[in-house]
Formats: sequence, structure tokens, C-alpha cells
Amino acid sequence: MQARRQLRTAGVPIVVAVLLSGCFGGRGGGTTNAISVWMFPQGDDEVAIHAFEKAWEKQNPGKDLKIVVYPEDQYQTKVNTALVAHDPPDVAIIENRDWMKVGYVKELTSQLKDWGVSIDDFNPGGLSRGAVEANPKDGVYGIGTFLGGNVLAYNKKMFDAAGVPYPSADTSMTYQQYADICRKLAKPDPDPAKNIYGCSMPDFSFGFYPIYGADGKKAEGNMNSPDLAEAFTLGAGLINDKLAPGTSVLDTVSESDLFAQGKIGITWTDFSAVPTYEESKIGFGLAPLFVVKGQKDFVDTWTASWGTFTESKHPDDALSFLKFLATDGQNLQMQATADPPLSTKVAQEAAYGKDDPIKEEFLRVLQNARAGTFTPPGEDVWDPAEVLRLLTVEKQEAQPVLDQMAADAQASLDQVWVNWEKLDKSQFEKQVKEEQAQASPSPGE
Repeated sequence: MQARRQLRTAGVPIVVAVLLSGCFGGRGGGTTNAISVWMFPQGDDEVAIHAFEKAWEKQNPGKDLKIVVYPEDQYQTKVNTALVAHDPPDVAIIENRDWMKVGYVKELTSQLKDWGVSIDDFNPGGLSRGAVEANPKDGVYGIGTFLGGNVLAYNKKMFDAAGVPYPSADTSMTYQQYADICRKLAKPDPDPAKNIYGCSMPDFSFGFYPIYGADGKKAEGNMNSPDLAEAFTLGAGLINDKLAPGTSVLDTVSESDLFAQGKIGITWTDFSAVPTYEESKIGFGLAPLFVVKGQKDFVDTWTASWGTFTESKHPDDALSFLKFLATDGQNLQMQATADPPLSTKVAQEAAYGKDDPIKEEFLRVLQNARAGTFTPPGEDVWDPAEVLRLLTVEKQEAQPVLDQMAADAQASLDQVWVNWEKLDKSQFEKQVKEEQAQASPSPGE
């Protein structure tokens, strides 16, 4: 599973553009009858996509899917270059909203209806990845097969020993409630090897607060809200008191390893560590991530959002494969991996997790998922890891740190929105070509 990816656009040399449009033309679809499918690693050894490949080819004799897996840090560059060269793959993970906005990606809304599925069948948090501004009701451009999510895993034995009730699978705790539980579970020890942490304090959790406001346009007043400042203070206090591991500890051992060793009471997981926890014979349960006081229950969810481009060389075959992913692929996903399908309807009909209480609880927790507020990519002042560093290493106060960060972020955010509103295909192609030129070696190098 892939977690919390940031949308980005990277530059590549012009020579790469020539290679992709020439030697690699077959991958883009220009010189072969194969249906090209581009992706980046999904953390499951591509078991699912190869299962889809085999099943779709069996349903469509004579058809051939050619799957190309690029390193994640190269993926968007490869697609950008292929788009500008007018030789895109037939199907790809739509990882950049720019591609949807400027018209490179085919809208699938009417196709979904023809295929007999509704956007209401799918988890809204995951489905939002395939919408231009994270609202599927405005149009769907990509469809996923699995549903990933960041949730809490808690050690039942430690909770029982401390006399602490288990967290709800349906309602998010606040930072205040989470910190209180953490302090009750922790067993500090002067010897770091013997220290039992009550919880972990992931820096990314602070970003699930609406830091840019309800419309995604206002950092000041949101990024530095008193409630968020209090949450940071609580989180930093747990680290400073050695009740939650800090970066010095996590540089040597991960939260998941600490949990598997019985050295942490409650921590986050993206479900990929669950097999390790089960092998370790730890009795555990799952719950939604904690939220800032006053914030609605929230679960961070995602999927790999598959779509096709308007210049696909095999548009009918591309849509046929996407139809498979939206329908039969939802059931096949459960057979190929431990992940639930993106379709809540399919998960319920198949009774996902009926013989596995952990899977059942995971799906229950994910029902709290919803699409977050959209903000265009590019605002890079917000840095919760740096805030925690300043509070734990330099012992600064949260409110003034956030006040300065919000003021700096507002100027960046304003420009991000200006750029987003004026973005069109010509602007996008100009940007890609400029980045290619910047990345090209100078003469004589």
C-alpha cells in the first residue's frame, strides 16, 4: 500500500523525451498492439495488477497488457514527458491532478454509469483521488481497486493491564484523549532498551486538520489555530517526557517494530504491518486516528487511481480494462491481497473480513473516511515535522512557531491558487519543457 504521496512534477533532460517518444514508443502505445499500463510500485510486489492482467487477458483473447513499473520518484516525470510527446500509455495511475485539470485524462463519469456502478458504491476518501479537486461529484477521472488507510493499532494486553478501555472503532479520539491514554500506558525506564512507550506521535497526523480552512485557501487562522497549537504542545510533551519515541529513537527502530516487540501501547499503521503483528502473537485492535479538538472524525484513505489518456492509441481496450477494474477487479483485489476493495458495496456483498476480525475491524474503521478539503499542490511552507523538532529539540512554544509558519504559508498558498486557476495544457507543456531544459546538461558537460 502506498501512503500519503505528495503530488509533484519533476524535470528530465530533453534526451529522455526523445527516447520515450522514439525507442520507448511501444510503451506509450505508438508502435505495438499491446495495451500499455504504466505504474509505480504499490508495495505488494505488483501481485494485484498481474492478477488483473491475467484475468482480463483471459476475458479478451488475443489482447495483451504490457505493464511497466517505474520507480516512484521517476514516475510523474516519465508520464509528463510522454504526454508532451503525444505518446502516453493507454492506462496509468493518475497521480498528478494537473493531468486531469488540463484535459489529458478522459473523464469516466458516464462510463461508470454504463458499467453499472455508482460513485456512491465507492469509499469517498479513496475515490476522491480520481477527481480534479477531490470531489467525485464534479467528475471522476480515475478508479481504484483497493482501499488503503492510516489507522491506529493498540495492544489489548497493555490496555487491560493499565485498566484503560479500548478505543472506539467508530469515533476518533482527540489529541487530549490520546495523550491521556499514552501517559497511562507508558512505563518509562532510564534504560532506553527497557523503556515502554505509551504511544507514538506521527508528525503527519497534524496535517489531517483543515490547515487551509474549509475552502482550502486560508492558512492564517487555521494553520495557527489555538486548538492545533494545543495539539502540537500535547504531542511534543509526550516526546519530551519519553512517553512517545522521538526521532532519535525512530532513526534506529520503527514504530511498527516497537509495537511488534510489545514496547509501544498504541501506534499508527497502514495495515501493511498487520501480518507482522499477527505473527508476533500480539492481541491488538484497530481504531481511527486521533483528531484536533472540535474536528470531525477522520480517517486518511487512499488508492491507486487508474485512468486513461485522451491520446491513448487503444482507447477502446483501455476503457475495457478500466471497466474490469471498476467491476470484476473489486472482487479480485480481495482474492489477490489482504486489502479491502475500494467499492464499499462489493466489500459488504462479499462480507469482507467475516472470518477475520482484524480485517472486519479495519473495514469498520475505514467507514469514517471522507474526502479532505482540496488545496492545489505546491504550498511547501507547512512542515509539521519541523514544528515538532522546534518544540522537542529547541524547546520552543507552539503558538509563535505556528503563527510564523501560517503567515509565510499564506503568501505561498495565494500564489498556488493563482497558478492552479490559470493552469491549462499550454501552460503545463511549457512548464514541463522548461524543467526538461533545466535538467539538460550544459554543453561540454
